[in-house]
Amino acid sequence: MWWGEYNLFRQTAFDEFWHGHLQEDRKILFIVGRGFDPRALVSLNRIIAQRPDIDRHCIAIEMSNCFDTDGEAVRMRDTNEAGLRQLFAEDRIEIRDLTPTDTDGIRDISRATAHLFADVARNDAGFSDIVLDISTLPRLVYLTLLNQLLGAFVRPNDQAPLASSVNLHVVYGESAVIDRGISKREVDVDLAPLASLGIRLEEEASHDWPKIWFPILAEDVSEQLERIHSRIAPDDVCPVLPLQSVDPRRGDNIIREMGELVFDRMAVTPRDIIFATEWNPFQLYRSLLEAMGRYEESLKFFGGARFIISPLSSKSLSIGCLLALVEKRAKGDRASMRVGMAHIETRRYEANDLGEDLPMVPISLWLTGDCYRIRTAIEAVNPAAPEEVELREPESERERAEEAAAASSPRK
Repeated sequence: MWWGEYNLFRQTAFDEFWHGHLQEDRKILFIVGRGFDPRALVSLNRIIAQRPDIDRHCIAIEMSNCFDTDGEAVRMRDTNEAGLRQLFAEDRIEIRDLTPTDTDGIRDISRATAHLFADVARNDAGFSDIVLDISTLPRLVYLTLLNQLLGAFVRPNDQAPLASSVNLHVVYGESAVIDRGISKREVDVDLAPLASLGIRLEEEASHDWPKIWFPILAEDVSEQLERIHSRIAPDDVCPVLPLQSVDPRRGDNIIREMGELVFDRMAVTPRDIIFATEWNPFQLYRSLLEAMGRYEESLKFFGGARFIISPLSSKSLSIGCLLALVEKRAKGDRASMRVGMAHIETRRYEANDLGEDLPMVPISLWLTGDCYRIRTAIEAVNPAAPEEVELREPESERERAEEAAAASSPRK
């Protein structure tokens, strides 16, 4: 697995990592959303505080042409923008308008996002580090953008696929409380087109292969869940529930809310459920790859399998879904496998239900770059060294994640 040895930094480790990482001279590009989320400036403030004189640039995505909001959200967005401009010199910050080109704007958002950031994927400006802050970005936008950047920097056929010349980081504040507090209105009717991430369910070559669906569950997603289910008509369903959440009862609450839909109407059994550590995308990434591998083996008789992933939950779990999809597509056998996402987007986000002093955990993921080149060099000199080199999170955190993975084996 590409990210079998991963780099995740949370809470105090977030500051420690960036303090050490910025000791070298670097040229950093921050990509953020011009949004209302109260997490908007948390990661940026903490990173820049480690070295205020670091060479830094910023691209902020203006999304008012894509999504509707309420008055409170507009007020919070303007406050966030004022704080953002204090962190960057005037000639170092650029606002890019995300403007769909079709008459039904939301259906063109993913393609428009990929087009808007084609130059960043080429790294024309020669940045040493690109930091994608997804705190204020809708899922459709940040999944498209991160997939585009991974496609540019990952080299699937190289000995070290992740050893890019560009350090790619994803940062955000993980908070199920804030996620629930942002009201989502006007859920779209149809599946959202996803640039390079969707799956062609009508494809003739794979039409008879069973469809296995991995919906990532959260509160208040019953409407999206029902609509996706009706459109993809899966043959088997393996829901993903959060484990080790800040709220230890969260998984139970989700099941209580949608148990009739999941267990009765979708015929899910308890052994179908995959449990995922809420804040650790790499654990879900691993669980999804392992589950898909087991299904592939058991469905050989049918000629192949189609895997459909629907990230409807937290930012961490959505990133885990994307990483699994990217690697599976790159390494899987297209003669017997297809994998893609099925997602339904929300047209309107409101901030009226957000309170103050909401809890959040800062998280930083290092996905490509220096650390993977260093590890490859060590392995070339001493094959036994990987057992001695720790590139992951603290031992106690890793043990908890591995315990979660052991509990997340669906049938097949």
